[in-house]
Amino acid sequence: MHLDLATILILHPLSLVVGALCFLYVRFRARRSRGLGKMAVAFLVLAAGSLLAGAGAQGVIDYETWTFWSFVSGPISYALFWVGLINLMEERPAGRGWFVLVLPVFLALLALVTRFHLDNTERSTVFLSVMGMFALASAWLVVRDRQREALQTRWGLAGALAFKALIAFATFLAISQPEFFPVTPPTTFMVLILCQFAIAMFVLILVQERAEKRLIALTETDSLTGIRNRHWMMDRLPRLALAGSALVIIDIDHFKRINDRFGHAAGDQVLIAVAQTMAASLGEDAVFARMGGEEFSLYLPASTEAAALAKAEVLRLAVEGLRIAHEGDVLGVTLSAGVSLTPDTRSMSRLVARADEALYAAKGGGRNRIAFLGFGNEEAAAEPMAGRASAQSSHV
Repeated sequence: MHLDLATILILHPLSLVVGALCFLYVRFRARRSRGLGKMAVAFLVLAAGSLLAGAGAQGVIDYETWTFWSFVSGPISYALFWVGLINLMEERPAGRGWFVLVLPVFLALLALVTRFHLDNTERSTVFLSVMGMFALASAWLVVRDRQREALQTRWGLAGALAFKALIAFATFLAISQPEFFPVTPPTTFMVLILCQFAIAMFVLILVQERAEKRLIALTETDSLTGIRNRHWMMDRLPRLALAGSALVIIDIDHFKRINDRFGHAAGDQVLIAVAQTMAASLGEDAVFARMGGEEFSLYLPASTEAAALAKAEVLRLAVEGLRIAHEGDVLGVTLSAGVSLTPDTRSMSRLVARADEALYAAKGGGRNRIAFLGFGNEEAAAEPMAGRASAQSSHV
C-alpha cells in the first residue's frame, strides 16, 4: 500500500498523541513511575510541531511561522524526553539534567538571529543532528546502569532509540546526497512512526517489568529484617541434596528473654541487627534467609565440613561482637548454629533434620557455639564445637 506525504503527515502526529496518551495512562496508574508525564508532554510538543509542518505544507500557515515553530518543537521535545528518561530510569529528580533545556533556547535564539530555519537544508540538518544526538544519549542512559536493575526491556528500548538515531543519520544522507541515498520523505516518516511506537511500547513494558520484579521481591523479602524469607529459601532448596551439600540452621540465643525483659521493639531491633550483620558477612549471592521467629538458614550447595564450619563461625563471631543500643541499654546477643553436610545424595528434608539436631546439640552444649552432625553414624549425637566457639556470654 502506497501512502502519500499528506497522509503520512497526519499519521505522524497521531502516532505521537497515541504514545503520549499511553504514557499518561500508565503515569496515573503507577504513580511511582517518575518521568512519564514529561515524556508525554515531549511527544505532544513534537506532535504539535508536526501538525504545524503539515499545515504549512498545505499553505494554511505562512512559511516563516511554521518553519520556526516546527523546528523549535524538536529540540524542546527531545530535551523534555531526556529529562523524563532520567526520572524514569534513575528514579530521582533530574537535577542538573534540566540544563539540557539550554540547547533548545539557544537554537531558537540562533534561528531568530540568523534565520537559518528558512532554508530547508539548514533547518533539516540541525533538526536531524539534534534528534540523532538525543536519541543516542537516551540509548546510553537506558543501558548505563543495567547492573543496578536488571531489566531485559532496557535492551529493546535502547535499540529503538539507537534506531531512531540511525533514521536521523540516514535522512541526513538522503538530503545531502540524494543520488546515493534515494530515500523519500514518506518512507522516512513511516519508519519514524513505527520507531516512535516502539519507543512508547518499550517504555510501558519497562514500567510493567519493573513493577512485576518489585512485587516478586516483596513476596520473597522479610518485611522486618530486609533479607530473604522462608518462601524464597524453600524455592531455592533442591528436593535432593547432592554430595557436598551443607545446611546451617541458626538460632538467636535467649531471644524470648530479650522480648520479655526489654519489649518486642527491642526484639525487633535485635532481629534486624543480627540479620543485617549476617547478610553483610555472607554477601549478596548467599542462599541465606530468615525462616521465621529468631531462626535463620544458610544453604551451601558445594562445601566441605571445614568450610561450612568456618562460614558458621564467621557469623557467630560477627553477631557476638554486636552491641545494640536500645533506650539507654546496650544489648549483646549471641547465636547457636547447627551444621550438617551430606557425603552422598539424599533428601533435602533429611539434611534439614540433621542440621536441626545439630542446632539442639549446640544449645544443649551451652549456646553461643556451633555443632556439627554428619551422616557417618546417624545414631550418634552431635558434639558442640567447643574449640571453635566461646562459652555462652551473658550480655543481656
